[in-house]
Amino acid sequence: MPVMPEMIGLAGGAVAWEAVDALARPRRGMFGGSRAALLGRAVVFLLMLGTWLGLFGRFWFALAASLITLAILVAISNAKHRALYEPLVFSDFAFILPMLRHPALFYIERREGLALIGIAALLVAVIAAWVGLEPRSIPVPAQLALLAGEAALLGLAAFAVPWPRALTFADPADPRGTIRRFGLALSLPTAWLRWRGEGGRPLPEMPAPTPDPAAEAVIVVQSESFMDLRRIGIATELPEFDRLRPRALAHGLLEVPCFGAYTLRPEVSAITGLGAAEQSFDGLHPYLRPWRFAPASLAAALRGQGWRTIFLHPYDETFFRRREAIPALGFERFIGQRDLPGAERSGYYISDDAVAGVIEDELWRARADGVRLFLVCVTMEAHDPFRPGRVPGKDAPLQQYLHHIGHADAMLARLTSHLDAAAERALLAFYGDHAPVLPEVAPERERRTDFMILDCGRAAPRPEAAAPVQWRPERINRFIRSWLAGGDRNT
Repeated sequence: MPVMPEMIGLAGGAVAWEAVDALARPRRGMFGGSRAALLGRAVVFLLMLGTWLGLFGRFWFALAASLITLAILVAISNAKHRALYEPLVFSDFAFILPMLRHPALFYIERREGLALIGIAALLVAVIAAWVGLEPRSIPVPAQLALLAGEAALLGLAAFAVPWPRALTFADPADPRGTIRRFGLALSLPTAWLRWRGEGGRPLPEMPAPTPDPAAEAVIVVQSESFMDLRRIGIATELPEFDRLRPRALAHGLLEVPCFGAYTLRPEVSAITGLGAAEQSFDGLHPYLRPWRFAPASLAAALRGQGWRTIFLHPYDETFFRRREAIPALGFERFIGQRDLPGAERSGYYISDDAVAGVIEDELWRARADGVRLFLVCVTMEAHDPFRPGRVPGKDAPLQQYLHHIGHADAMLARLTSHLDAAAERALLAFYGDHAPVLPEVAPERERRTDFMILDCGRAAPRPEAAAPVQWRPERINRFIRSWLAGGDRNT
């Protein structure tokens, strides 16, 4: 081994590997890309083949298993691309356990779940049958040596040698372009290796503001899927957003780094002020290593100056690893779903109105205790899935979405009114995390959300109407820092 049939199989397998990888969306041609990328895909194929051969010791099984593994990854990537306009990235493997805990958030209903279980059982049966029929190609000592060699190579690449930038066939700011240029099989491992290598390099720090004594509170509301669909020709009623726009310090469109999901990406940018370029591969899933973002966190900076820092998210605090991430970012308290028993729900989730009530309670407590408050809220009411029965009398997904987004609009008005009446000076930032997953919203056409920043309170000036702008989420953080310092509040 190898002999002539295996050599022919190896060559045919390499061609088949290239053909399967080329099916990943967005599509590229077979043997496309640079020579280095083509060679890299061949190396990944050989490593995958070696892994299966080392595990089972049968060449033809290892060849078939390698191609099936890639085909499964391509199918998953394409399904994700259809829903979220982004292919599979290495950090998505961290969602396996959350997917099992909350399958509906990953568009896996009972029928799909049963189908996946059936497919997995079938694959196990096929593996058992095939291994029983095909004679061993290499002896057990050779299997062990092969596995040991691959483990040593992986350990060397991941832990001992900094992964070269030139060999990273992935771009964290452009996952779609990555697939088109390099393919799926090559981008996944090289991005992971680069992410591992970047762990020892600190992310940029952000200067801590010296807050103006008049600033009592900063409230940041990341509103689930908040987007003004009138921009794409869909009638949407947002009367409060329209009413408040003329008094906003800043308002306009938000260019978010995601579509339909990945709430944590704009979330961490708004908390830290770090954009995609500064975050690099950590930006794909910031909460895998949240401590890297702590030096830039506005929550940590304000907490160090005696502010009360609260993170409010009316859902499972383990999702996206927030239970570990939020304290690491400097929040002294995390109010999650389990802290809100009996809270009013709208559809499947705790309502925006109930969340507004929690914010008002925390503002009252902070005033009573004589401390200033920095509170970041990530709402949940308008989160998908949209399916019949969610909203009485409204079974169309678009109508359900518009129902919930109307509640977000009312939440904005309620908080503004409360801050105007109860505070001397407070800032309210309100923005959408990403566009909703609806058939009517085409990511190729529009992925931007909407935002507004309001200076609230009895002593707050009423500025002239500001011109609309287009920002990224990190600009909201930098604006807040400027406002806190009493500087130029239009930067």
